[in-house]
Amino acid sequence: MNSKTLIVVLCGIIALSLIVSAVVFIVGGETPNVNLTVVGTPQQSAPEWPDAIPDPMANMVTLPDTENLAYRRPVTATSFADVYIASNAVDGYVTSYWESNGFPADFTIQLDGSQTFSTIALRLNPSTLWEARAQTFEVLTSTDGTNFTTLIPSAVHEFDPLTGNAVRLDFDAVSATHVRFTFTATTALRTSGAQIAQFLIFQ
Repeated sequence: MNSKTLIVVLCGIIALSLIVSAVVFIVGGETPNVNLTVVGTPQQSAPEWPDAIPDPMANMVTLPDTENLAYRRPVTATSFADVYIASNAVDGYVTSYWESNGFPADFTIQLDGSQTFSTIALRLNPSTLWEARAQTFEVLTSTDGTNFTTLIPSAVHEFDPLTGNAVRLDFDAVSATHVRFTFTATTALRTSGAQIAQFLIFQ
């Protein structure tokens, strides 16, 4: 038997062995001395975050899923810088924003008649290109658009991209026709005025 014939015979034996193994597997044959452990799929109704890895969403500021009463409502501001006009802050986009031309700066929202609400939120663009900063402001309300009373006293509020660059304020429900924000300071290094991408008001 020459070498070529031997190679052909060996290839045939190997092929026959593979075919026999496949047939045994398909019809339920068992391979001796093999232990199999069957592990069931965990019952989960939602994805789970591994305990050993910090969840980046855990510290994000969340917002109510109710209607935003400030969306596209008439607004006025005591000032604005360059093209960063007041209406940018109620257009529904965090990529546009209002910027005041210095301090103090008032931003007033006229609601659709008298509205009852218990949450206010302010947002900046959540991109990390927007530096973390603290902005000082107070919140006032009015039932006639002329006389305002303090709802939330002036305080320093932290905006940080790592938490969504948002501030949420919750309080006992109030009714008003106008909401005013008065800004007096910022720690941002790239602006000398207040900056807000979105004002939001929720029932």
